[in-house]
Amino acid sequence: MKFKYDMEYVLKITGLSKENISELLKYFNELPLVAKLEAFYISKLIEEEDEFAFLQHHFDKQKIGEYGFSLFILAVNRLYNLETKDAADKNLSSYMLNTIAKMKMLRNQDE
Repeated sequence: MKFKYDMEYVLKITGLSKENISELLKYFNELPLVAKLEAFYISKLIEEEDEFAFLQHHFDKQKIGEYGFSLFILAVNRLYNLETKDAADKNLSSYMLNTIAKMKMLRNQDE
């Protein structure tokens, strides 16, 4: 086990604070199982859709764990932002509205 990771690298890639990351991990923990899987799917999309190659630009082979974790955190953040948006007050795309509806449905199923 390595247990020696560069958290500053994670903070740089995500643009989030340690406190934000901790809150997102708590949020992730409370997600329904299917939504947890969605976070991993989204993290792969983030990597593939990195239009400006920002994430790849910061890729460091020596920090592969931190890089993967950063993408995961960005995905959880995307889910959190989608779920906490007020659909009535925002001009959201059909994809976003569909994702919000699915999250609500999954949460209702877990109750």
